Parts: sequence; C-alpha cells; structure tokens
Amino acid sequence: MEDSNFLNRYILTFGYGNRKNYEEFLKYLEDFSVEYVIDVRNVTRAWSRQWYGEKINNFCNLNNIKYISKTKLGNTSGNKNWIPENPEAAKKELDEVAEIAKVGNILLLCAEKNANHCHRTEVANKLKELTAIPVKHLE
Repeated sequence: MEDSNFLNRYILTFGYGNRKNYEEFLKYLEDFSVEYVIDVRNVTRAWSRQWYGEKINNFCNLNNIKYISKTKLGNTSGNKNWIPENPEAAKKELDEVAEIAKVGNILLLCAEKNANHCHRTEVANKLKELTAIPVKHLE
C-alpha cells in the first residue's frame, strides 16, 4: 500500500545520454521540484566534461539543488543488470538515499538515456521497496 505522505512524489531517474546541454535536465529539476540529484555512476566522468560530477555539482548549486555522488550504487556489469562492486557498501548507500528520499524529492542520475537499458532502474526499484515512493523515469 502506498504511503499517503508520498502522493504526487516520485523517485525520479534521468540519463543524460548524448545531451549537449542542461536544458532538459533543468526543466525536469524545476517541473518536479527536485531537491537532491543523486549520481549513481561508479565513475563521475563522461564523454563531455559538462557531465562530470564536479560540473553537475556546480550547476546544481547554482539552482539550489544538492548534488550527491553515490559511487557505490554504480554498476560493474556493463549492462542494465545492477552488479555493484561492493554489495555491502551499496546496501549502505541505498539505505542513505532512501532516508533522503523520505524527506525530499530526489532524481537518480546516470549516463544511459534509456532507463530500460540502465541499472538505475533496478536501483530505483530497490528504493521503492524501502520507501513506498513510486518510480518515474524521465527521458
């Protein structure tokens, strides 16, 4: 049963894919009143420096959003199946993110644009189990 405290709230996910700017990203952050961007990449680097963790952190700070890197929630499988490098550390970070999700709107950030091809879907579903907050994938 869904907790009524979380009506109209979601665990959001977003993959930047080949986007060249923050335009769509910012629109989603504003439209869903995102308070925390949770980066679930095991390496916070990208083909474009714009999507490096430090650049996203600066962008989020300018928009009064907290950026949090959770590298232990990253994926080592090379595909959509989530295989964390250290399952114990991943569980700890998952619990931390669940606590954040209970107090503020979160968006899980990863590289793969299509949520069906990304491990963030599995991470989001685990968070849903812990929080009863539904998942919404933004593309």
